Amino acid sequence: MKIVRRLAASLLVLACSAGVAPVAQAAPQPSFGIEIGNALLCLNQLNSKYFYDYLTEAFGPPYKTEGGAFWFKASNVNLWGVQVTDLLVNDSSSQADFIGAFFNATPVKLTESISSALGIRFTPDDNSAYPVRQSQAGSKIVYNNTNAKMYCAKSEFLVPSPQQPGP
Repeated sequence: MKIVRRLAASLLVLACSAGVAPVAQAAPQPSFGIEIGNALLCLNQLNSKYFYDYLTEAFGPPYKTEGGAFWFKASNVNLWGVQVTDLLVNDSSSQADFIGAFFNATPVKLTESISSALGIRFTPDDNSAYPVRQSQAGSKIVYNNTNAKMYCAKSEFLVPSPQQPGP
């Protein structure tokens, strides 16, 4: 009987400690590069609810909400051979649907990696020292200090309304 009580007490302690232990981050799904990569390249539709759920499942809840976005910390994640540090998806206060990512590389390195992996080119908008680079599909790569930030944004105001004006 003492053994049963000790076993039950041990199981209770384990169950309680499991309830308060931090949840380990799940690894991104094998389709991460396709799902998130194509969205960043503006090759997929943008659906903030879908990407919020997808990123929450992959990385846990956002670590902050700032600038009209939910921020997710990425760990051990690469896209096109470049390390991703953070991922963002718009919140309801934003006037655009967007998804973005911060990379541990310069915009030049990121554009070279994407071009090498997929053949997609990014053209600088001007000849300045820190130009915005844009793909034909509308994806942008900009400087974030010395590193790159990439995003795809679609204005909510460009979506046609269900009611068309009369003649």
